[in-house]
Amino acid sequence: MTSLQITELFGVKGRVALVTGGSSGLGFMICKGLVSNGAKVYLVALPTDPITKKVEELNEIGKSAGGTAEGIPCDLSSKDAIGELAKIISQKETHLDVLVSNAGVRCDPPIACDVLKVTLEELVASMWSSRASDWDKTFQINTVAHYYLSVALAPLLAAASQLKLGDGKLGRSEGRGAVIITSSCASMHNATNIDLTSYATSKAATDHLVKLLAAKFGRFYIRVVGINPGCEYFIEIRIENVYSHLPVVPSNMNPIGEEGNMFSNLFDQVPAKRPGNEEDIAGAILYLSSKAGSYIDGISLCIDGGRILVANGQT
Repeated sequence: MTSLQITELFGVKGRVALVTGGSSGLGFMICKGLVSNGAKVYLVALPTDPITKKVEELNEIGKSAGGTAEGIPCDLSSKDAIGELAKIISQKETHLDVLVSNAGVRCDPPIACDVLKVTLEELVASMWSSRASDWDKTFQINTVAHYYLSVALAPLLAAASQLKLGDGKLGRSEGRGAVIITSSCASMHNATNIDLTSYATSKAATDHLVKLLAAKFGRFYIRVVGINPGCEYFIEIRIENVYSHLPVVPSNMNPIGEEGNMFSNLFDQVPAKRPGNEEDIAGAILYLSSKAGSYIDGISLCIDGGRILVANGQT
């Protein structure tokens, strides 16, 4: 008999998860949502990120539910480093219930401009200043890393889907063995006055990658889904580091409420009249990684508050 109780449908207690870009922003929110519900989380971030501090915080948060966290440094721009990461996890676990491939980066043109107001000459100067190396870095982290992570961890994800749970049930019946890839609504439109061309293009590629991976892994019941958080209201970008995507959600990349935030006027266009929060993100992740989402595969879930799409500042 099926159970429609929330703890059965959305429960992730005892599951093993890996979250990249987990030390800040959206990634840390995802980690908090998982450990708060009893999952074991491997937080992956750059060696220069505050991994130890964040892991300590997560272990404190997860105490009451039995959730735990462990940090692993990894430079996701390196295929070899991703391979080593997979080896480390394989030595620690026999299966991986969910991979949340979340880490991302955005590189703006060195010569910034308001693309909605500048002259053609100014726009061309700004766009031409975009460095080829920044395009390479953007695609390497925002698209290619998702590919290599999914491939390297596929055996552990497949093992989760084949777990014997008793009464003839396998892990797949509970949604185990899932890949969740963070994309962006910027893949579908550009509603800002900042040049997001390289970023948005990489995210469009990521949307298609979700479908390609789902098709390839379907025979082994490794589900691949995406999340597209709403319009990228990012302010501060550090090219040297990998940041988690955190659209319309407070973060060091999106200082909501601070003077000079050029995107604050767009919040009024969200039907909820507010930026997204950790509950919105955690809820989506719990859905897609649990039994509730076990019949969802090859699609991307838009998390933007139902915001009205804007093109060139016009609704």
